[in-house]
Amino acid sequence: MLPHMSEHTIPEHGKASTNPATQIRRQNRRMLLHALRVRGSLSRAELARATGLTPQAVANIISDLIAGGLVRETGRRKAPRGQPPIAIEIAGDGGYAIGIRIDDKHYHAVVADLSGSLIEMIDGPVTVTAGSDWLDFVAKLHAGFTARFGVDRCLGLGLVTPGPFDVTWPGVPSPGAVPALQSRAVAGALSALTGVDIFIENDATASALGEKLYGEASDIDDFFYIFISEGVGGGIVIGGEPYRGLRGNAGEFGHFIVDPAGPPCYCGNRGCLGEYLSLRAMRAFLAEAEAAGEETGAATKRWMERAAGALSIALASVENLLDPEMVIIGGAVPPAFLKDLVGELGDLRPSVCEAQGRERLRLSALGERSAALGASALPILAATTAANGLEDGPAGH
Repeated sequence: MLPHMSEHTIPEHGKASTNPATQIRRQNRRMLLHALRVRGSLSRAELARATGLTPQAVANIISDLIAGGLVRETGRRKAPRGQPPIAIEIAGDGGYAIGIRIDDKHYHAVVADLSGSLIEMIDGPVTVTAGSDWLDFVAKLHAGFTARFGVDRCLGLGLVTPGPFDVTWPGVPSPGAVPALQSRAVAGALSALTGVDIFIENDATASALGEKLYGEASDIDDFFYIFISEGVGGGIVIGGEPYRGLRGNAGEFGHFIVDPAGPPCYCGNRGCLGEYLSLRAMRAFLAEAEAAGEETGAATKRWMERAAGALSIALASVENLLDPEMVIIGGAVPPAFLKDLVGELGDLRPSVCEAQGRERLRLSALGERSAALGASALPILAATTAANGLEDGPAGH
């Protein structure tokens, strides 16, 4: 049985403790668990070599994880000489987590075990209108999963949705956002309905986490993720950890100003990237072109050229700002859309990331699943990196 994390030990907004020793413990446990996820099974000595930790540190961490039911010994391996080493693996059947990505029209939901292996994935339309009904909708999804996979084994539920959270700016809901879910305070109400810990995140940051664990960023620790949907978001990962900012709203990439004289944005500025690149902007552009009698194919190509031009400017800016190892582009759009967009980009603008032969941009292969996959990882990471209840806890509590 996995330890249940008390809400009373959770820092505000779900941030990790700033205690240096606590941060080091958390990072060391994540390094060790990541090695086990990638390699499947390793001895204590192999874990020490893979992570750079001392054998004693590895032994201590493994002892704690075994006691919590998070990893297990799988028996001794054959060795040419000496004492055969004992192999360690993640106890995938020690529990499972639920991840849900939801916007005002659609949802994706996944169930993953402790090792990160997918157990089930579902999606469908959302027809909820009243504010309180959104929590009931999520609670019913949770109840369906726990009825199939067991209540006691559920580590928690990760809920991701378009942000920003708990701010008055930009004054109107972001495209695709659900106002009833744009506050981290809903974590408490939803926890009361479901009886499990709730972890709330914006969909772009969750997608970046999904890419780190399941997708194109498995070998990268510093990258920027672009999430294209009804709006445009950004996920920042530094040193293998998502960067969330003071209030958890870092990465509002759609509000990068690419042209101060450009079209007005709902945020109050002009020329924001989202007014060129989002699905909402594309529909408005094509509707205007159709009204003017322009052929759809020609209008779509013209929009793509315009969107790629705006994205090119924003990409150079984010590379100069963050100096990431890679930029990954994905979101709730078809793969063909992303391929055409990147093809239209051509050669990227010069930036500090420019180097001969260096790969700077990758396409996500996860599609719309990335955010839900990242959401399911939130409870798993909290459970597998908790150190005496002092680590990451449910956001919003």
